[in-house]
Amino acid sequence: MNFISSLKSLLTSEEKEDLERDVNPNFIVRPSRIKHMLKILMESHVQISVSVDDQPDYTSRVFSVSETDITLDQLNTREAHHKMTQGNVIQINAKHNSVPFNFSTTIKGASRDGGYLVSLPDKIYHPQKRAFFRVPLENIEKYKFTGAIQFSENIVSGYLYDVSFGGVCIAVYSNSYIKKGAILAPASMTLKDGNIIHADLTVCSVKKSPQEGFTRIGCEYLDLPATEKRNIHKFITTCERERANK
Repeated sequence: MNFISSLKSLLTSEEKEDLERDVNPNFIVRPSRIKHMLKILMESHVQISVSVDDQPDYTSRVFSVSETDITLDQLNTREAHHKMTQGNVIQINAKHNSVPFNFSTTIKGASRDGGYLVSLPDKIYHPQKRAFFRVPLENIEKYKFTGAIQFSENIVSGYLYDVSFGGVCIAVYSNSYIKKGAILAPASMTLKDGNIIHADLTVCSVKKSPQEGFTRIGCEYLDLPATEKRNIHKFITTCERERANK
């Protein structure tokens, strides 16, 4: 799957679900987003704590994520292993980028490698740190992005993945090198009807996803001129209106 197709695949799956804003932004409830976040947890090799019957937590890891279940690593004590029986409800707690990542799930059985198969959760407690709701974009190939990494000769190019009043998320090829704290200046974004916005950005997060084939770069606007701010606000309002009319 090529770069654009990979992006469209994820966006299309989300568009087929309920795209209304969640009542509680502290929880992830969309199935596609739940699977995506679980894959991030897996790829980051984050240690998770597993609580069974409200007993002391045991340490494990997420080994794999499928369409229907999650595979957890085997617990390191015999006592804990015997508690991981089919039908038991367990609580899983973790942190990703210092943000809580908690959910409950039900044990489905043992995996082939001795771990545990558990069901996908209905929701994940993952409070959002960003101050603005981000609007995902359709036809992302229309929304191109180019930015120069300040004090270097490197250029970052890709597509706008989502946009908000406070910043944007950019999807670039996974082998692009950029780190948190970098400044993209000068930078430009193509919006509707080919309108180009010039806005310097500060990189707040870099999330690589080898499975998807691209890296998401979360950015905040840096000293955004008033005229460009108005253009971005108009663009977001138009996108939200179009989504509401679907």
